[in-house]
Amino acid sequence: MTTAIMWGLLPLALKSVLVLMDAYTITWYRFVFAAFFVTLFLSATRKIPNSALQQTSVMKRLLLAAILLSFNYILYLVSLHYIPVETAQMLIQMAPFFMLVGSVVVMKEHFSRGQMVGSLVLISGLLLFFNQQFINSSGIDSHDFLLGFIIMFGAAITWAAYAIMQKQMLRYYSSNQIMWCIYLLSALFFLPLASPEKIKSLDDSALLLLLFCCANTLIAYGTFAKSLEYLSTAKVSATLAITPLLTVLFATIAEQIWPTTFQAQQLNALAYIGASIVVLGSMLTALGNRILNRKNINAVKAYLRFKNKSA
Repeated sequence: MTTAIMWGLLPLALKSVLVLMDAYTITWYRFVFAAFFVTLFLSATRKIPNSALQQTSVMKRLLLAAILLSFNYILYLVSLHYIPVETAQMLIQMAPFFMLVGSVVVMKEHFSRGQMVGSLVLISGLLLFFNQQFINSSGIDSHDFLLGFIIMFGAAITWAAYAIMQKQMLRYYSSNQIMWCIYLLSALFFLPLASPEKIKSLDDSALLLLLFCCANTLIAYGTFAKSLEYLSTAKVSATLAITPLLTVLFATIAEQIWPTTFQAQQLNALAYIGASIVVLGSMLTALGNRILNRKNINAVKAYLRFKNKSA
């Protein structure tokens, strides 16, 4: 839930910072910030994974994971030039769904009947939420929406692949150790493309927003990686499905407080119904085996038979 809340707030801050700083520099600062603080933590606890840096096979996996996450960051940022933040957050929900499918196909995780029903409900909710895009009445240019969708699709694929690799590497190292390696490698990737001196041109408000984006990376990915140690990939991906709804909520609140800075996307009644269904689908996917198990289904059937006899 911490991850979902942080990612729900993130696009609002990123959209504002992108006006003053390019995507590569923002991403570089986010990775450097996260790498710095995780380094301090691992040094204090004496858990820096020196062995990982000496094993070729592990380094190859970490390198690939870092490349995938880096592509995800850039593709997501670029898509914000073409689509509103609320739409971006709904589209990026393809990522947890791809992660869920990948966990079943690649990692052979159990996928119960309840989780399957929850996934179908979740997808139905997403389609309803997008009804304005489908009928082209939301004020988004159709060409921009298509281009934004294609870019976001790439962001979703790269993130899902990264998340599955992250889960697999937890067999050997802790979440903080893995993220430390990925942060460092990603910061090195973006260094040739970044312009760190641009930070001097930011005013106090923009600096605070950039700082929030940096802290967001550290907190959101730290809690996400940690959650994979305790929950199945399917349950994590389902919980993250509520992220776009949080973005809609935060955007609406931000528009009321700072109307000149933030503009919330206008949604119709069908979109709000779809948003509610997404939450329901997320809950069913996360807890489906507890809600839609044979015992509960039989209890409901017995209750209905009793009611029929009483009538």
